[in-house]
Amino acid sequence: MLRKDHLYQLIPNRLDAALRRLAAAIWVDKREVPVEASEPVPVQMSLAEGKKQELAPVAPRSYWGRQYDQRWCRVTLPQAAGKNTWLHWYDQGEATLYVNDQPYFGFNVAHRYCRLPKGVREVWVQSSCIQSAIWHPDAKAMQPGGSFFEEAYVTARDEEAWAAYHDLKCLVDVAQDLRHGEDSQAPVSPEAFGLQPPMNTMSPVLRILFQGMNDAVDAYDLEGIGALRRELAALYDKVRVDKSFARCVLTGHAHLDLVWIWPERMSELKAVNIFATANRLMDEYPEFRFAYSQPASYEAVEKREPEFYKQVEKRIRSKRWQATGAMYVESDTMLACGEALARSFLLGQEGFRRINGQPSRLTWLPDVFGYCACLPQIMSQTGVDYFFTTKMTWNAVNRFPYSSFIWRGNDGSQTLVHVTQESGYVTHMTVPNVRAPMNANLQAAIHPEYLLPTGYGDGGGGVTDEMLERARRLGDLPGMPSITWDHPEAFFERLESVREQLPIHQGECYLEYHRGTSTTHANLKATFRKLERELQLAEAVATATGKRLDCEHAWKRLVFAQFHDYIPGSSVWDVYLEGLPELEAEAAGQREQALRALTSDEGGECLFNPHGVDVHAWVKVESAEEPVFVHLPALSGTPVAEALAPLPSPVKIKGKSVSNGLVELRLNASGWIDHLVWDGVNVPMSEPLGKLVIYPDYPANFEAWDIDRHTLSLGEVCSARAEITPVVEGEHRAGFRVTRKVGKNSTASLSFMLEGGSGLVHIGVELDWQEPMHLLKLLFPTGYGATNARFGIPYGSVLRGQVSDSLRTEAMWEVPFSRYLAVFDEGEREGLFLVSEAKYGATVRDGAVGVSLVRSPTVTGYDGHSAAWSAELSRLETPGAYSDLGTHHIRLAVGCYDTELPLAQQPASLADTLFTPPMFYTGEALPPVVEALEGANTLVPCWAKPCVGGDWILRLHEVGGRRGVLGIRMAEGWSVGQTTIGEDEVRGVGDRITFKPYEVVSLRFSRVKE
Repeated sequence: MLRKDHLYQLIPNRLDAALRRLAAAIWVDKREVPVEASEPVPVQMSLAEGKKQELAPVAPRSYWGRQYDQRWCRVTLPQAAGKNTWLHWYDQGEATLYVNDQPYFGFNVAHRYCRLPKGVREVWVQSSCIQSAIWHPDAKAMQPGGSFFEEAYVTARDEEAWAAYHDLKCLVDVAQDLRHGEDSQAPVSPEAFGLQPPMNTMSPVLRILFQGMNDAVDAYDLEGIGALRRELAALYDKVRVDKSFARCVLTGHAHLDLVWIWPERMSELKAVNIFATANRLMDEYPEFRFAYSQPASYEAVEKREPEFYKQVEKRIRSKRWQATGAMYVESDTMLACGEALARSFLLGQEGFRRINGQPSRLTWLPDVFGYCACLPQIMSQTGVDYFFTTKMTWNAVNRFPYSSFIWRGNDGSQTLVHVTQESGYVTHMTVPNVRAPMNANLQAAIHPEYLLPTGYGDGGGGVTDEMLERARRLGDLPGMPSITWDHPEAFFERLESVREQLPIHQGECYLEYHRGTSTTHANLKATFRKLERELQLAEAVATATGKRLDCEHAWKRLVFAQFHDYIPGSSVWDVYLEGLPELEAEAAGQREQALRALTSDEGGECLFNPHGVDVHAWVKVESAEEPVFVHLPALSGTPVAEALAPLPSPVKIKGKSVSNGLVELRLNASGWIDHLVWDGVNVPMSEPLGKLVIYPDYPANFEAWDIDRHTLSLGEVCSARAEITPVVEGEHRAGFRVTRKVGKNSTASLSFMLEGGSGLVHIGVELDWQEPMHLLKLLFPTGYGATNARFGIPYGSVLRGQVSDSLRTEAMWEVPFSRYLAVFDEGEREGLFLVSEAKYGATVRDGAVGVSLVRSPTVTGYDGHSAAWSAELSRLETPGAYSDLGTHHIRLAVGCYDTELPLAQQPASLADTLFTPPMFYTGEALPPVVEALEGANTLVPCWAKPCVGGDWILRLHEVGGRRGVLGIRMAEGWSVGQTTIGEDEVRGVGDRITFKPYEVVSLRFSRVKE
């Protein structure tokens, strides 16, 4: 007889074989079950409707459906379910099991089986033809036949084999991980045969692990599974460490993209699926804790399955399920205007109050493409104390330097933040998943905990029972942290205890990735911005008239469109072919109701100014053939006759030059601006302004998301012969139209226009774009050479480097801006600003501004995500594989920048007033409540919001980084107080308020009670 095995290199292979034996012993007494299904249809039916459909037998190993089709399946069990009856469902698509007519469990590639309640003889399964859990190793691309239904059957589970498998598997994984840490040349998996690599040098704990597992398998061979478990239990006790120095806080997670490679209706089904799975796993694992954000999903589940939703509410009340996240959806934070971003918090906190009875203390944004500098201020004004993400670990050039820190916003507001390093929002509870973020926890010496969201995300269904089993075993093993389940808000409450020791990060959290999302799907962004403008108009009308307008639904749809794979343009065609008409209709509805509210039989021709600043503008009225020049007080309706202002100097063209007395520009023979003068001061140029430059745009990854650095070094000026045409629209407006070929198949007409009384150059681009995989920019290469440039953000602005003197600046080769930016000389007293109607991406280097107009990457689904979205299976007639091909109507303006510009001429003001013109109506005059705002030219009014009871709020944001005092002159009969975005309190301010840099100020106006 041989002595105990001392050839350690033979042990891994033996352990692998033992795991295969245990896995084969888990499921016993397999019995196929008959499945009958309704005909696949593109519309979604409830269970009650599904039961009325004609059913036909389903053959195993058959294909069914087109993209997003639904069918209902009836499954009849061979006998009543016992305590240990498990239904296995193997379909490529996603399905929800219904027991006793209620959602019971979510099936997908990561969740294949579920224990049935005792006594059940028949269940129903709602099946969707959609690829799910795309990050799972078993996820396979759908074939032209649709979803592949493999089989369905019931089994019993051998609980000893199940437990023993996980007992051994966790120890094997820890040992293999330690082995690689000690020897990077060690094989990833054991060699099946042949020469086994020697294991001569090992740490003592690794020898103990391998020898102990080998002894346990000896016991398995001699005495069976019970003996194996006893030996392994002793080994666990032997190797567990007394002090791990780290604590992994798990929270059950199922990051659900509300739209992405599926449209909204599918995410609603996914929410039911995910919620059902989490609810069921809580029955099996009492320690399990689950957290989910996005009130939009809770609303969808309540709408679709109201009785089941009561079970969700019960779980929340039991403190095992935490509804948290602060925002209505996990919104993009860069593209929406400030008010729209704030409304995601207001709608979200309203939703969490309804769910929890109190607002959320945590903003949960694991997957968003950058975090604007005004977020801490919005959070602090809406009751949010904490912030969580993982996305900053995606930075491509500069590693984000903190795990736990204080985020100080541009106004000084502070939020407690945790960023899980070396992790994502899709974690599977493997040893590397747990250990990597432990070792990358940069503040571990201050606070040993790190938060690890656990479960399949992006629509994959969340936590699995295998993950839960592993969580029970991996804690405190060699090289591993202690492990516990808890809720995110509880994690932050403990982190609060070391707040004063944490580092501070000030300003934006700029993501060095996914830079193309500021530009992709330009027409979507224009439509989104249109709805923002019409909501601004409707709410301004409501404040001025005192009438209640119905904006709630439009706000919810606008905020839903802020979801981080919707407005950034990174979803499949279904989202945009359904979403754009909806956003257009909502915009038209808001405009129509605003006009109805203003119109009456009394009075006469009037103009309504929806802005918080006075407006000088040329407008068209019914009683005049030509536009008239008017001055309109803020937030008021003025009779046309009273609004007429003195006519400014006419606009004159001479040769290739045009002038209006305030600004003069000249075109060269190529149609570019080679001479630009404001008030007698020449604009310094490194090259002519207004050039179109085209770039081949082939990102290394994520086409719809990314603009890579190499792209911006490959630009070619669109130098085809230009047709230059003078354009005269009357004495008030004139300029030039420059038409030329762009790329191989496209044409662009640029108009450079001046208006009487305006110091702006108004630029229009009529573009027929037919260049797949290309980017088009409009360049303004000035000579302004300050270290930084200024960029608008939703509220306020930020300074970013525009001279490549550091890696941080170099990594900002394409940046987002919220509709305006400026370059200047040091001191910000002389420069050029640009405002756009709906453009959000730019490159700014050495005084040269390159505004991204359009790009045409492959649409998501035609790219590397084609396994999850198949053009062959789609019922849609899509426009093709590339975004943005077709016509575009683009409006921009450039002006002379100076921090001392009057309030109405600030670029942040013009970004609104230029593209949201006064509304003509027939009715009564509406005198202004705010007669003047004085002494604060950088505190810019940006929105008027009606309140219940006749009060209203004027929202202002400081945009220049200045402190000051604002004087307020009001109409008689009104008083003013100051409140927050969350409107949680109002304090009196008299007629003056002080403000600080980048502060968002909310003034609440109330009628004085007699």
